[in-house]
Amino acid sequence: MKKIASMLLAGLAFMSVTSCSDSAYDEKYADPSTTDKVGVPQVFTGVLYKGNTWMNLVYYRFYTQCSTSGTFGGVIGDSNVKGRYQGAGEGFFNTRWKNFYDMVTQFRLLEYTYNNLSDAEKPLNAVFYHLGRTLVNAQLHEMLSLFGDVPFNGTGTLWMDGNYDEAKKRCVYDDDVTLYKQILSELKETADYFNGDVDANGLTALSRQDYTLAAGSKIKWQKYVNSLRLRIALHLATDGECVTEAHATIKEILENPTDYPVIESNDDNMGVASDIQTDDFNYGKSVSQAWNAGGSTGLGAASQAMLDALNVPAGGIPDAGTDPRLQVMYDCNPDAEYVAFDVNMTNSDITNLSDTKKQGYTQNGMPTASYYCRVDSQTIAGYKEYEGNFNIQSIWLNAAEVSLSMAEAYLMGYGVAANTSKAEECFKKGVKESIEFYWNMKETSSLYTAGNDSYNGYRKLVKPSSEDVDAYVNSIWEATQETICTQLWLNFGYLNQLEAWNVTRRTGYPSVKFAKDTQISNYPTPPNRLPYPSDELTYNSQNCQNAIKKNYEESTGYYTNLFWAKKTYYQLID
Repeated sequence: MKKIASMLLAGLAFMSVTSCSDSAYDEKYADPSTTDKVGVPQVFTGVLYKGNTWMNLVYYRFYTQCSTSGTFGGVIGDSNVKGRYQGAGEGFFNTRWKNFYDMVTQFRLLEYTYNNLSDAEKPLNAVFYHLGRTLVNAQLHEMLSLFGDVPFNGTGTLWMDGNYDEAKKRCVYDDDVTLYKQILSELKETADYFNGDVDANGLTALSRQDYTLAAGSKIKWQKYVNSLRLRIALHLATDGECVTEAHATIKEILENPTDYPVIESNDDNMGVASDIQTDDFNYGKSVSQAWNAGGSTGLGAASQAMLDALNVPAGGIPDAGTDPRLQVMYDCNPDAEYVAFDVNMTNSDITNLSDTKKQGYTQNGMPTASYYCRVDSQTIAGYKEYEGNFNIQSIWLNAAEVSLSMAEAYLMGYGVAANTSKAEECFKKGVKESIEFYWNMKETSSLYTAGNDSYNGYRKLVKPSSEDVDAYVNSIWEATQETICTQLWLNFGYLNQLEAWNVTRRTGYPSVKFAKDTQISNYPTPPNRLPYPSDELTYNSQNCQNAIKKNYEESTGYYTNLFWAKKTYYQLID
C-alpha cells in the first residue's frame, strides 16, 4: 500500500470555514483561492483526510467516546464518578460538530467541481464523487444518531461567495427522518453505480488517491457501500418513520447478493492501515493515549455488561464456557481474574479497592498491573501512552457485523421472511468471524511476543482450537433478538463505541445497569442523545433555536428521545 503521506502531498484542495486551520494539512494542500484548477481525485483524498479523526483510531475520538457513547452504551466500565452522565463535555461535542462540517465543506468543493466538469470528463471522476458522498453519508449517520436533526443540505458553501448572511440562511436544520431516507437513497444510487461499468481510467486514478485498505479496488469499495447500507438500514429497521425504507433496503441486499455484494470475510474488512511515518495516521501511538488515561479506573476499563456478554463467571475466573475473545480483548489482573467496576459501590470505594490491590502488585514486582480488567495491552492499549500496537488497522466495518446484522434481519423478518435457520447460520458465521478478527489483532500486534501475553495481567495466552470455537458458538446460540444483538454489540465493543450505543438504544440489548448520579441533579441518568453545541447557539443561533423548539422535550436536550430508539434502554439499580 502506498504511504499515506505521499498521497496527501499530491493533493491540491483544502477548504475549512468552521474551525481553526490545520497547519500540517495546509502545508500539504495549496489554498484553492490561489489555484487555477482543483482536481476531483485530489479533493477526494481531502475528504478522506478530513474524516480521519472520527472514522479511525485517533486519540480525540476515543477519549470522547469512552466517556460518552462507550459509557452510556455499557462498553466502558462506569466507576460512578460525579457528573458521568454529562459525557466528555460540551467542548468535545462542539469539536465533533465542527470536524464534521470541515469534512462536508471539503465534499462540497468536490461536488461543485464534479458538477462543473464537461460530460466527457465526468465518467473518469464519477467514482470519486460517489465515494466521497458515501464517506460523508457514513459520518452524517453518526451525527444523526448523536444529535437528531442537523443542518446538512445547505451547509459547507460559504467558500463559494463569502456571503456569511446568506450562508446562515442556508444552514437550516434538516429533519433527521428526511436525511436518513436521503442517505438510503444515495447509497442505493452508489450501489447501482458500482454494479454497472465503472470507468477503468477512473479506477486507475482512484488507486493513486485511495489510502484505504481497498487501495482502489472496485469490489472492496462495492462491498463496503452495500455493507454500510445494511448497517444504516438495520439501525432504522426496528421502529420509527423509516422502517418501510429500511426493510426494503435489507430485502434488496439479502435477496440480490450478486448485484449487491457485502463484506463476507475478514479479508474484505474496510478501513485504513496505520502508517507510523506520520502522527495523523499512527493509530497505535494515538489511541494508546486514550486507553492509558486515568490510570486503573480510567477509560480502558471493561464493564460488567461486557464481562457478562463474554460469559465470565461471577468469580472472574474464566472456565470452559467463557468466550474465546476474552483473553485477546482484555487484560486480567495478576490473580487471573477479570473484574469490572461494581455499580453498587461508590467511586471512592472503587478507587480505594483498586489502590489497595495495586500496592500488593507493586510489592510483588508487577507495578503496571491493575485489579480491574482493562482493554488488552498488546492488542490495542499499549503498555503506556504513545507505545501502542503500531500494526493496528482502523476498521470501519467488518465481516462479523454484516453476518450478525443479517442474522437479526432473518430472525426478526426485517424485509424478508423470518427464517430461524438462516438466522442461526448467519449468527454462527458472525461470531466465528468476530473471534478470528480479535485474535488477528492480537497475534499481528507489534507488541506481541510469545510468553509475554500481557503487560498488565502476566498470563499465558492459550489459543482455542477450531473445535473449541465451534463448541462455544454452538453453546451460545438461541433464537432471540437479545442473543444476536448482544453479539453485535460485543463485536462493535471498544473499537466502535458509538455503534455499540446505537445497538443498546435501538433494542435495549444487552442489559446494561447503572446507578443514579445523585450529585448532579440535571444529569442523573444516561442520556438519549447529545445537545446542540455552543458554536451553533452562537453562530447559527436562529436556526438552532428553531431546531430546539421543534425537537427538545426538556431543556437540556440530553433526555429527548430520537425517533428510532427506545426511550429507556438501560436498567437503574436501586
